[in-house]
Amino acid sequence: MSSLDRMVTVWARYRRRVAWPSLLIGGLMLINGCGGGGGGGDLAAYLGRSFSFHAATRSLSISVDPSGRFTIAAQDRDSLADGSAAQGVVSQSGIVAAQSDDGLVQFDGAFASNGTVFTCSVRSGSTTLFTVDATRVADGTPTSGSLVGSYRAVDPQKAYLSLDSWGHAVVWVVDGLGGGGGLTDVATDGSLASYDGQFEGQLDTGGSQPQLHVTKLRGATVSITVPLQTAARAKWTFMVYLNAANDLQTFGPLNVNQMEKVGSTSDVNIVVQWKQANCSTCGSPQWVSTRRYYIRRDTDTSRVTSPVIEDLGPNVDMGDWRQLYSFVSWAQKRYPADRYALVIWNHGAGWRNTRAGMVPALRSVSIDDSTQNEIQTWQLPQALSVTPKLDLLIFDASLMQMVEVAYEVRNAASIMVGSEESPPGEGYVYDTFLADLAQEPGMTPAMLAESIVVRTIESYGSSSNITQSALDLSRIEDVAQRMDAFARLAIFYSSTYGSALSTIRRDAESYLYRDNKDLWHYADLVRTSTLPADLQAAASNLQQAVADAVMVERHGSLHPNSHGIAVYVPDPSSYLLTYANLALSRVTQWDEWLRAQPPG
Repeated sequence: MSSLDRMVTVWARYRRRVAWPSLLIGGLMLINGCGGGGGGGDLAAYLGRSFSFHAATRSLSISVDPSGRFTIAAQDRDSLADGSAAQGVVSQSGIVAAQSDDGLVQFDGAFASNGTVFTCSVRSGSTTLFTVDATRVADGTPTSGSLVGSYRAVDPQKAYLSLDSWGHAVVWVVDGLGGGGGLTDVATDGSLASYDGQFEGQLDTGGSQPQLHVTKLRGATVSITVPLQTAARAKWTFMVYLNAANDLQTFGPLNVNQMEKVGSTSDVNIVVQWKQANCSTCGSPQWVSTRRYYIRRDTDTSRVTSPVIEDLGPNVDMGDWRQLYSFVSWAQKRYPADRYALVIWNHGAGWRNTRAGMVPALRSVSIDDSTQNEIQTWQLPQALSVTPKLDLLIFDASLMQMVEVAYEVRNAASIMVGSEESPPGEGYVYDTFLADLAQEPGMTPAMLAESIVVRTIESYGSSSNITQSALDLSRIEDVAQRMDAFARLAIFYSSTYGSALSTIRRDAESYLYRDNKDLWHYADLVRTSTLPADLQAAASNLQQAVADAVMVERHGSLHPNSHGIAVYVPDPSSYLLTYANLALSRVTQWDEWLRAQPPG
């Protein structure tokens, strides 16, 4: 690749005007989606209730327990002969969006405002199979409090069950021949009998673990005992703050469609806040607004089909840190999980500001061209001060994998993933590592971070300029301390060894911003130089701290000396005074060293 080709590739993710040189059947699935009609009304009208539609060739039933969790099941002789089912949670506005674990069948529905009708469309991918109006089932004998709730089978078996408050349940059981179940009556002893006579069984909650004993399935006598667990929250909620109100707009649909190739599962929620706008640099979007999506699996890569959970309108400023805080807080509340990952999708430039004519500020990410605003580095701790703490903070943006950024967010997340270089506009190839997560939702944060890093380099190839790494933020304090020790000695020796230190600065691995240097390589050039032994030792200690903080790192051949974390090392004549405002500068002598460096 020529130097010009390389610059075009590098520049793709940062194409903007900047102040130069200063981004199976059945399943437990959520929720809070749109689809169907209407929605809203009194929660009490449908919580703890069941709704059913039944005709000669088609049926659909849903039971909602008092907490809002539901099981929905449907069959159709022509389009869904084997039937399907899913579980989830009704949104506060009465909306249901769910899909089977294999992602082949989706349910979009809404309760009427008076709570008497549930309108639902059943589809497979982009094809609507049928739409029905299910009416509320008349109250029966109140369900025993020890039975009410939602359950699912312990893997590898498949069974889903929700019991309402008034003697009804929807149950779905999958065996080697297929699935079966539907709307049932519930006796006081937990006995279940479907309205069509095709299912019989009993729910037993008296032991240490709930069990479902099935004696009739699809009209045939069987003897199946299924260990159950209460319907639990997901293992991961993967959030994407996708600010496409800028010249990256065309890549938004690409990345969301990649997410839809995998889609949310019972264990993984994929949630996106996505803005598109009308402005001179905002492309030609098909819609203009800020929307929140619950990502569902489909195979149509030409359009986004996931449900819009909320439409926030066109006036949201996604360059405001408060909007990022609001999105993460909302997603954690609506889609609770054991682990949380957040992607900030946009342009990036490490710690600098980008806008010509602006009062100098600390630069971070999420440029909103429609508002002329962006989230500054020092605002990230405020934006990410959520509970629970983030497990992964992922920057799908340029140049963000810097020690200055990592130090700012060291208490806001456990792991930070990103790039020292400026990646292409296409950014992450989301379906690669999300497929890994969907296949193994028990991944630890470290495992998911490694998947993102490795899959990204695999996707772009080893001969690229791509860099990716994951940082253990609990170790960034140690990196800062070693930088401080190094800086104090470097200041002491700067006048005596100016020529050697200037050469090392010039030779260290650099990126789109030439002042961004790979920290490990910079220290390595000092360690292997003829500089004084104590400065060499300080550089070696700094290298060790970097190696301890970098959990995994990969890079293309165009950056052979990348090791996972960059640092600002400019010629002193181009030092930016705003650097002194960073938290790292307040606790170390690094900024003093940058100003004391020999020129040249």
